[in-house]
Amino acid sequence: MIIAYHAIFTTYGTWLPNDPRGSFSREIYNAELSELGEIKYGRQAPQPPGKTLRRFWTVAAPKLSRRPYFINDSTRPIVAEGFAQVVKRLDLIVPACAIMNDHVHILVLRSGYRIEYLVNQFKGAATRALGLKVTPWARGCWEVFINNEETLRAAVEYIEMNPVKAGLPSQNWSFVTRLSPV
Repeated sequence: MIIAYHAIFTTYGTWLPNDPRGSFSREIYNAELSELGEIKYGRQAPQPPGKTLRRFWTVAAPKLSRRPYFINDSTRPIVAEGFAQVVKRLDLIVPACAIMNDHVHILVLRSGYRIEYLVNQFKGAATRALGLKVTPWARGCWEVFINNEETLRAAVEYIEMNPVKAGLPSQNWSFVTRLSPV
């Protein structure tokens, strides 16, 4: 039985289907982007060096329909406020959330809502909070279905460590409800 969902969603233009880091895309819808290479399905190990990523992004950016969107230190709390509104309105329990520069990890305990619906709610509320007319989010999301307490706790730890591993400060959002100790 599913007890929680770990959803990962990206900002527009920052994690493309054929990104050298790998992706969980199955298809490239933009013909010009497909010229940059095949899909590398799944997270690639080892991860490519920064130089490879910068080269890929430099060539990919002009092929996008608009500029890539990056979350930064000033917009991160605004995105979090949008998420908080959804958590409150839908009475959700969120044990962990990491708002990165180019993607979000959010862990939501099972509720009466499908995770795809929740992700759309999070994206919409954050877009409105940012005051943007065009969504800064890429389509869709990647979902991990969690069906036991051990995996749930591992997901919390993974999400909490994500910013730290990326050189960002640890994050503590008002809408996150910590799990009780074992």
